Parts: sequence; structure tokens; C-alpha cells
Amino acid sequence: MIKYTASTHIHPDLLVDPFWVDSLSKVSPEHTHDFYEFFILSEGQCQHIVNGTTQHLRPGCLVFIRPHDIHRYEPEGTQDCRFLNSPCRSAVIEEALAYLNEQKYAQGLLQAPVPQIAMLSQLEMTEMVRSFERIMMLSTVDKKKARVYAKGLIIQIFTQHFFELETIEQPILPLWLEHAISKMQLKENMIRGLHALYELSGRSVGHVNRAFRQYLNQTPTEYINQLRLNVAKNLLLTTELRVLEIALEAGFENVSHFYHQFKKYYNQAPLDFRKNATMNKESLLP
Repeated sequence: MIKYTASTHIHPDLLVDPFWVDSLSKVSPEHTHDFYEFFILSEGQCQHIVNGTTQHLRPGCLVFIRPHDIHRYEPEGTQDCRFLNSPCRSAVIEEALAYLNEQKYAQGLLQAPVPQIAMLSQLEMTEMVRSFERIMMLSTVDKKKARVYAKGLIIQIFTQHFFELETIEQPILPLWLEHAISKMQLKENMIRGLHALYELSGRSVGHVNRAFRQYLNQTPTEYINQLRLNVAKNLLLTTELRVLEIALEAGFENVSHFYHQFKKYYNQAPLDFRKNATMNKESLLP
């Protein structure tokens, strides 16, 4: 059994030390550790096997891992996934729970047989990722600010997403829905949008809409926008195409609508996103 330690996974001057994991091929085998961690699944789906129980994770799942948890990740079908992992020193978690001073709440978090999961909306997930990425940025320029910001963020996470949490039993997607979602990854279907989704599902519009709410916690329109925005984001990062070309390539017929959706999810305009990403990449060069 692999056991990771805070001394090797968290910088000595930090309380929380986030990092991105871009593929299941890069995750650790079954392991435990002597620190806490939060992780957010941002793209794709996977199985999280923890303490002998399988949790089916999808985008927006925020998972709170305790030091005694034993866990690993497995693929869910053919999809890969991407998630943000944030190791936390025991001290910052314990201080946050002591500050909240809710013993029953703390016991529920720490003593449950399996880690609790909070299901974030697309907007909440974007905000959460941005908060952890802010810690990543501060850790390179001002570690004291990074520590202070981390303390506030941990308390915010507990109060907003885990206090009075309704434990979600992750239902397995119906085969028809899994099939439709899988086929929507194809460019021709993504471009056609809702028409393709309803066609592929073989169900009524109302049935599909209810299933998306039940299993994915979003509407079909939100799901398709998310697909298209992921394509647009990757094109901004990997090509020199103009914004108009990227919008059309990603399936947005209206450039104004594309700007609005992109800024809503990423909190910056497409060209600013590309510029900032380029600057961050250059700042890492030796």
C-alpha cells in the first residue's frame, strides 16, 4: 500500500498545494496519505473506488478525502477525465472545523464510511477551480497570502458545499443516456446540438430534460454549451485561429452568444484567456 506524506506533497510554506491531473493515466494506484485533500472532477467521468465502495463521478463532483481513506481511480467506460487535486495540511482542516464549532457536523464529515461528495453546478465549479488556481498563483509570488487565502477558502467550502449536505448516491447513467452522451462527443453531433441529442436519446424532450437534471445536475443546453466551450478553450490554447473561426468550429452560430457564454464560464473574454494562458506559460520557462 502506497502512503503519501505532506512532506513530499505539500510545499513546506503552504497549507494547500493544488495541482492539475490531466488524465487517468497519470493518477496513482491505490493509496492513502497523512493529509486531507479536495479534488474536483472538471471533465469526463470516472469511478472512484474508496474504502471498498465505488463512487461514480462526473463533472462538478467535489470530493473531500480524509487521511484514513484508501482510494484509487478507474475509467468509466471509454472516457478519460481531468481533475484538480488539492492536498491540505491536517492543521488547516482541523482549524477550520474548530472555527465552525459544530461537533456533529465535523463527525459526519470525518467519520462517514466513505468520503462525502458535493455536486457543484457549472458556475460553482468554475468559481471553485478559479479559487484553487488563485492559490497556485499566490504560491509563486507570496506564500503568506496563499496561506491566508487557503484558510478562508477551506471554511467557505465547508459552509457552502458540505454543511447540511444531502449525501448524493451517484446513480449509474441509463444506457440510453450514456449512449447519447458518448455520441455527442463527435463533432458533427456537437455542432447540431440539441437536435442531435434528442435524436440520439430516442426519448421525448421532457424525458431527456428530466434525466439530465437527475443524473447530470444540468440542462441539456448547459451540457452542450459546456462541450462547445471545452472545444473552444482547447482551440484558443493550441491554435492561432481567430475568435470568429473558433466560435464556428465549436458550434456557436452567434459570435456574441459565444463571447457571453465564454465569459460567463471562464470569467474573461476569449482573447484575454488566450493572452493570460500564454503569459503564464512563458513565465514558467527557465
